[in-house]
Amino acid sequence: MSDIRYDLIHDEYVIIAPERLRRPDCFFIDADSRKPGRDDRGKCPFCPGNEKMTTKEIFSIRDSGEPDTPGWRTRVVPNLYKAVQIESPWRSEDAGLYEKWAGFGAHEVIIDTPEHKERMDGWSLQEYGDWLRTLRYRVMELRKDIRLVHMSIFKNHGHYGAATQSHPHTQLIALPVVPKMKRESLRHALYFYREHGRSRYATVIGKELHERERVVCESGRFVAICPFASAFPFEVAIYSLEERKISLSEFDDGDIEELSEILSKVFEALYLQLGNFDFNILFDIPPLQKNYATEEFFDDLPDIWRFSIRIVPRIYRMGGFELGSGMMINPVAPEEAAKLLRKDTKSR
Repeated sequence: MSDIRYDLIHDEYVIIAPERLRRPDCFFIDADSRKPGRDDRGKCPFCPGNEKMTTKEIFSIRDSGEPDTPGWRTRVVPNLYKAVQIESPWRSEDAGLYEKWAGFGAHEVIIDTPEHKERMDGWSLQEYGDWLRTLRYRVMELRKDIRLVHMSIFKNHGHYGAATQSHPHTQLIALPVVPKMKRESLRHALYFYREHGRSRYATVIGKELHERERVVCESGRFVAICPFASAFPFEVAIYSLEERKISLSEFDDGDIEELSEILSKVFEALYLQLGNFDFNILFDIPPLQKNYATEEFFDDLPDIWRFSIRIVPRIYRMGGFELGSGMMINPVAPEEAAKLLRKDTKSR
């Protein structure tokens, strides 16, 4: 039987339809997709020794060497094919009935590890920690620029995850405007808090920890769940268990270590279940500054927001209904996905 479920966190409806699994050619996964990708290390711009193939280094965690030389554990560079650039003027313009901004913003590439690895279940805990510490540093640095209001951190992996490089990397885009979807999500969070006296995150996390049907694994500071209204098969959300921890920039090294461990467990379980799958990772970053677009909810962020990561496997084909309605159809019940993943995390 199908369910139409409401996603309290994202204020959206999702159809959970296990019957759709019977459709032919429903999933991207097949025997070929489970094979390792081609070995392109020699010409990979993100591999050590090829630093001159990228733009100038902004930041790195290093064991040795000068900037733009080998010896690094993570590297941050401006995106060569940037959507926005920090050198553009910071101004908006009227264009008749419309408004437009010059293409101001930051678009960076974080090279997650020097190792040209196809899969995240091969990462060490140090690699996870270095990656997260690098992201934390970039959030802290960019929020110092009062012109930047919104930040998106995302990781594309594989063809169906829209990655154009096979070497592990993450992207960061910071903008002087807040996308409509983010503003609506923040307003929804504020209205829920004012009506119920608690955040929607506290409500969802409390229910999931009580029922435990969709919990994948947890630590003292984080919990990983397959959301009740998962939009994608085997989707996993990781939430901070500590209230008022709303951004990576507020994490101490203990937080980073625990988050590294839970990410490692989740990805090992996902790879055991799905093979060599494509995915996106989305960090839900709160607004960086208080301005006309964020003043309605900015001062309430510690009460209404919570740090979260969304891991979205890209294994299911979307169709016209999803694109036309904005409402996803998920053929794998999150309860079943969580059961399988929980079994694999407990076996570690």
